[in-house]
Amino acid sequence: MKTAAIACIGSLLLAVPAVAQAPAAPPAAPAWPADAPGLAALGSTLVAEWLQAIAAADAAALERIMHAGFQRVGYDGMCDRTAELAAVKAMGAKAPKVTDLKATRVGDALVVSCQVAMEQTVGGAALDAKPASRIGVWVPDAAGWKLAAWASLHMPSPRPAPGAPRGAGDPALNERGGAMVMRFLEAQRGGDLKAFDAMMADGLQVVNFRGQKAKSDLVEGASRVKADPPKVADARATRCGDLTVVSCTLSMGQHMGFTTLPADPAPFLAVFAGSGDGAKVIAMANTNRPK
Repeated sequence: MKTAAIACIGSLLLAVPAVAQAPAAPPAAPAWPADAPGLAALGSTLVAEWLQAIAAADAAALERIMHAGFQRVGYDGMCDRTAELAAVKAMGAKAPKVTDLKATRVGDALVVSCQVAMEQTVGGAALDAKPASRIGVWVPDAAGWKLAAWASLHMPSPRPAPGAPRGAGDPALNERGGAMVMRFLEAQRGGDLKAFDAMMADGLQVVNFRGQKAKSDLVEGASRVKADPPKVADARATRCGDLTVVSCTLSMGQHMGFTTLPADPAPFLAVFAGSGDGAKVIAMANTNRPK
């Protein structure tokens, strides 16, 4: 009798459906710092990781850091993610030293500008190790912080003509990206300061031959600069989440008092947040400089 009861209980237990396991929650994106010092500390950490990976030519670290839509601009032109991995191996960079770091949050992007002194070899010739401006834009995702864009103003003197873009991109997106840059630069050239101001996000940062600049510097400069009509060539645009990263070769002479930027073709980078007419510039780099 007891054996039969045990068998009956066993049958009941077998009939009870197994409790379904809840699917594991997807990994969360990294949290944002709560204040300006926290942003600066985060920016310092991310820049150090990036530069150390470059100095070590650590392909695994570089692949982990770069967003799929990554673009880099230097005096030599544009590199996409694949081309950057190849370029770093021949760069011979070492001993990076970072100063004057500024970090701002713009929506869901971290914009960091700084000065970097770094030994570097290009085409077998060594560049000087004096500090030069850099700017980077990071976005958070489930795999950590991803670098969407990077620009360096470290270059020989005189600045050589840029090479062809090392990355094809999507033709339709490239065309839209080039149009976004032209619309922004035409507002600057036309002196429409209200429209120009509205096209830039608070927290925007810029690097150019004068160093690191903010939105207020660009608005003030646009009121005093006389610029030639811009000409954009070889535009390349990529998407990194809500961001559109656009690189191009820009020819745009500018006259600022006794200083003149020649209309020579120079690599240019702009990062936009949002889309359409509501897109705002959050970061920019112009590698042109007076001769």
